Formats: sequence, structure tokens, C-alpha cells
Amino acid sequence: MIPVTKTALILAGGRGMRSADPTVPKLAQQVAGQSLLQWHLQWLSESRIERVVVVAGYLGSEVAALGTAVDNKGLEIRVIQEEKPIGTYGAVKFADQEIEESSYLVVLGDVLTAIPTDIFITRTLVSGKNVGIVAHPSTHPEDSDSVFRHWDDRVTFSPKGTMTQGIPNMSAAGVFFISSSAISKYADAVDLGTDLLRQAAADKDLYVFESSHYLKDSGTPKRLIQIEEDLSSGAFDRRGSLDLRKALLLDRDGVINPQLPEVYQANKYKLSDGVGEAILEANKEGIPVVVITNQPGIAKGLMGFDEHEQIRAAMDSQLGSFGAFVDDYFFCPHHPDSGFKGETLELKVNCSCRKPEAGLALQAADKHGFDLQRSVMVGDTWRDQGLCAEVGAEFIHISPVCDLGSEHVCFTAAPDAIRYAIKELRC
Repeated sequence: MIPVTKTALILAGGRGMRSADPTVPKLAQQVAGQSLLQWHLQWLSESRIERVVVVAGYLGSEVAALGTAVDNKGLEIRVIQEEKPIGTYGAVKFADQEIEESSYLVVLGDVLTAIPTDIFITRTLVSGKNVGIVAHPSTHPEDSDSVFRHWDDRVTFSPKGTMTQGIPNMSAAGVFFISSSAISKYADAVDLGTDLLRQAAADKDLYVFESSHYLKDSGTPKRLIQIEEDLSSGAFDRRGSLDLRKALLLDRDGVINPQLPEVYQANKYKLSDGVGEAILEANKEGIPVVVITNQPGIAKGLMGFDEHEQIRAAMDSQLGSFGAFVDDYFFCPHHPDSGFKGETLELKVNCSCRKPEAGLALQAADKHGFDLQRSVMVGDTWRDQGLCAEVGAEFIHISPVCDLGSEHVCFTAAPDAIRYAIKELRC
């Protein structure tokens, strides 16, 4: 039986010199009329977490007072004070002495979060790893710790400020799982990112939980304003709901980038005109965006898994130039027919993931909590249409010539199709 983690550790942190009001503790910052601590408790109360330990740093007495004044949502709250700044992982090691459980959730206090906590914890426990991290695409990757799980389950970690060229956009989101065994195993670590994640990744001891839920750093006035806008526009509810959510599913070739010429090298990849701006609109609406793509060039020997991953990184980088991102990327490397020079024989199979089969969409739904029957897919081939028929998703067709008698909505340009899908998903 999988054990249940019932304790969450919130790191209140030091003085937030970049925050909206550096004179108050980060957990006391107001978001839509309530403190960040109240937002954390509201989120944690919807999970199996029962106890919350807050490690106070800057203005610890004010954090302690906040802990007693706030609505605890039925959770047991305890505030402990570090005597001097000891780093984020130092704070975890300090709190570990006060926690009896063998594992716990760790949350950076200035991150507004709405994720399926129990699923993250359970999947990390099942993985057998001592450290888990929630990861998501970042709108400011240059200021984020990059953590990416490759096609073969290798994990690359790059601390903020380092070059991540050739690595898709996926960053640590400020929510961690840590076992008590990690405390002794990584005893010399000081910072959760620079030290712990780096060491755990090197030891193949890091589980990466890619999330399309709501995670946003509130540490600067600009980011705090963005959170307020997300709350007022409904974007927070669409992305942060713990119920099954709608999603925008996008084919890659023919939608995000031109169908021809086919691309097998990252330096030749190019977005279709207007797609970056259209996907950004979906991001702003809080609609999860996921790529569902057949990539038979891998089976045919036209590119390897690593080359394909570098093309994905090029796509992410170009989307990032517009401030846009995709939440996840699912691909089928198989092809059923043999006879190609240099082909990879073990990939020449009939599979359940090659569209129009439903495998990739079902993987995305299971991983992210999507309701496929309320989701929309934009594609340009009968394979995309067939997948939608399999799972009950709405299909929007891109075609150079749209038949007015078609049973599906059709557009000649991808940005128009994506924007139509956004309107459907807002309803």
C-alpha cells in the first residue's frame, strides 16, 4: 500500500526585495483581498494534507501572528522560526527535525498554486525517488531553474541564469516532494534549486511532475498584477480547477509550423506566421495547450529522438519570443510500413499512439486531468479528425481549400482556427 503524506512545509522566505511591498512578509502579501498564506491553506485543504509547518524567516513574529489569525481551513498550523538565513534547503533541514513523517510536501511561500497535490505526491512515491518537483513551462525561463525530463527519462537540471539552448521550456515551479532519506543523502545542499535538484538529477533520484495547472510566482509587482488579472478574467479558474478541465489540443506539422517542407533539424524549424500570438491568447485565457503529433520520421531513420527533442526546443524557444508556451508535448515515433533506408526496425510497428488512434490524447487526459469530450483539437489531416471521433473532442480543420459542405468548421489559416477554438473553450 502506498503511504499517505499528510504534512506540508511552507517556506515563508526572507525579505522579498523585489516584491510589491518589501516591508511585509511574503506570506502576508495580499492577492485579491486575502494573504498568500490563506491561498495556500485553501489549496492544501482540498488534498489529504492535514498539517502545515511554516518556516518563518523575515519578520517571523508577523508570520507567527498571521498563522494564528488566518482561517486554517481545518488544517493544523505551526510556525517555527529560523534564527538566521540558512537557504531554502537549509530551512527544509531545519524543519525536518520537527516533522515525524517520512515524506512531506514543500512549497515556496510566494508561489500561488492550484495543482492536484495528492496526484503529485502519489506519483512521486510510486516512482521511488527521494525528491519530486512540479515543473511547468515558464514565461520567464531566464529567471527560472530549468528541469526537463527527456524522452528516455533522463533529467536535465540547469539553474537560473545558465544556458538552456536545445532543451524544451520546462521549469521548476516552487512545489517539491522530499523524503526524509533525502535529508541525509543530500546533507551538504543549501538551496533547493541550485543544490538539491542538481544533485538529485545527477543521482537519477528526481521525479519530474509536469503540470498544466496554475502555478505563478508572485515575487514581483508585475507578476502580482498578472495573478490579479488571471483571477478577475477567469484564467485562474480555467487552469487551476481540480475538476476535469477543457484543453486545446494542437497538431504540430501543418498547424504550429508548416506541413512542408518536413523538418528534421532544429535549425530549420520555423513557426507558421501568427501562431505564436494565437497560442499566447490561449495562455492568457488559462486554457491548457497540448501538442499531439505523429513523428514517423523517427521510425524512418530521418531523425533520432534527440534531434526530435531539439526541434521541440526550437519550437518552445520561438513561442517564447512571443511570451507563449505549450503545456506539454506528446508524440508518436512509430510507423507501420517498412522499406525505408536507415529505418529503426523496433519502431516499425502498429501502435495505439499513432493518430488516428487515441493513445496520445488518452495519455494527455490521464496526465493532466482533461475532459476530452469538452476539449477541442485543431488539425489538418484525416488522422486528427479520426482521433477526435475516437475520444469525442471537437475537431477544427485547417485546409488550403475549405469545403462549405463539410461537417467540421474549417479555416485556411492556423491562427484563425486556434482563435476559434479558444472561443469554443471559453464557453
